[in-house]
Amino acid sequence: MSDGIARFKRMAGGFLAVAVGTYGAMALAFVISAVLTRRLGAERFGGLALLMMASQVLSLFVSNWTHVGFVGFGSQEFAAAGTVTGTFWARTWVVAPWATAGTIVMILFREPLAAYFGIPVWGLAIVYGHFAAAYALTSLGAVFQARHEMSRYGTALFLDKAATLALVGLLPAAWVGTPLRVVGAYALSSALVCGWCAWILGRSAFFPIRFDREAFRRIWRFSLPLIFSTWSGLLGTSWFDYFVIRRYLPLSDLGLYSLASQLNGVIQQITVIFSTLLLPHLAAMVHRGEDARIRAIVERFFPYWFLGTSVLFSVVLLSARPVLPLVFGEAFSGAARPLAILMLATSAMTFFNAFTPLVSAYGLTWQFAIMCVVSVLVNVVMDFALIPSFGIEGAATATVIAYGIAAVLVLELVRRRLGCRIFQMGALGVPMLVVCLSFLLLDDARFYVVGAVGAAASACVLVRVFGLFNEEDRTFLQDLRMVPALHHLLMRQSARRGLP
Repeated sequence: MSDGIARFKRMAGGFLAVAVGTYGAMALAFVISAVLTRRLGAERFGGLALLMMASQVLSLFVSNWTHVGFVGFGSQEFAAAGTVTGTFWARTWVVAPWATAGTIVMILFREPLAAYFGIPVWGLAIVYGHFAAAYALTSLGAVFQARHEMSRYGTALFLDKAATLALVGLLPAAWVGTPLRVVGAYALSSALVCGWCAWILGRSAFFPIRFDREAFRRIWRFSLPLIFSTWSGLLGTSWFDYFVIRRYLPLSDLGLYSLASQLNGVIQQITVIFSTLLLPHLAAMVHRGEDARIRAIVERFFPYWFLGTSVLFSVVLLSARPVLPLVFGEAFSGAARPLAILMLATSAMTFFNAFTPLVSAYGLTWQFAIMCVVSVLVNVVMDFALIPSFGIEGAATATVIAYGIAAVLVLELVRRRLGCRIFQMGALGVPMLVVCLSFLLLDDARFYVVGAVGAAASACVLVRVFGLFNEEDRTFLQDLRMVPALHHLLMRQSARRGLP
């Protein structure tokens, strides 16, 4: 019992650390966007989106598909040997050929790429530098995750955004007045935080350099299916939306959609907290065969997360109409409607991101890859079908449809694996749906009344239907550490089902 309590104590502490770091980084990202929209304007802000897209495409191609395996196997190595050095270098050797290929492609096609992005050829080196710095920071953050040092991971997230804000906010406007210079500021901030992370981890975290053939094979076999799901993300994320918008609409529209997408991404980071925290713990729990505890967590505590995020998203959307032009300028008021639609996609991603770590922990990577490919194909088709006729609102709608399908598929996969009644949890997103429809269909006065009352009423009904905040759960929630009550509740739930 003491081991279980200790595990959940670390889990709760890690949640708080990552939450603080993520929420702090989100707040800073919001401020960064406000500064950049006023300094760049809609058209140049759209140009910045294209350059950031290039860096993200490199990350998706080269390394993102190895991240889950790195954290999972690194966590196991750390539990067994107190180090993640073997996994770190195994992942590095897996990534190296892909990084080389990406570099060669950029060099060979440097002139058409520079012309497409509207920058000089040497500017591609800055874009590549941003990719390299972001990759290094993500890798060091994964080391913190694998070592269960969530407080340091959260600090790294915060420091990265803080350094970026200092550069774009305090430097003279002439120094950061073009998209390319802003990308350089992003790259420099990530590089500075990488230095801090490396200093904290120390030389022993990375040396001696070695090639562990078995670790290499494990990461490669695990990550191979994720190549398809991650690369399909090139077509299933906002980056492909940018490509289609760039083809059919003016660059200023891309600037509006980019702001809506970025703000939605900031909000979406809330849902990533669960994935960040749960992946190493679920990997360990699956390794120990603790399916009963996993099932209890899913059935009793995931509903709180889903309802809480739905209510939070509703509050955010209720404030969007006055806040957007006030903070980002009247030129960006047109980003409000696509943002409202995109937040429906974020509601779907709340479910997707909550269960994705479980899918990864069970090693269902091929099934996950198939789900992602299906979602991507839907996004591609819907982008070309909707954007020419409906503009940036069509792009947002295509994202909602694609993310919704991905969420349904991952819920079905987990339902089959755990035998839980998971689809009922989809009703916990109703408050957000009510506010979004009110936003799109009603004028200001009626929107605030119908949206606020509808969200509050539906939330109250859902609390009763799902039996939330009952006596056992209330005891758990009143304890900030949450450890003894959580352990007690898990044992009660297991006993009721006749499980060990």
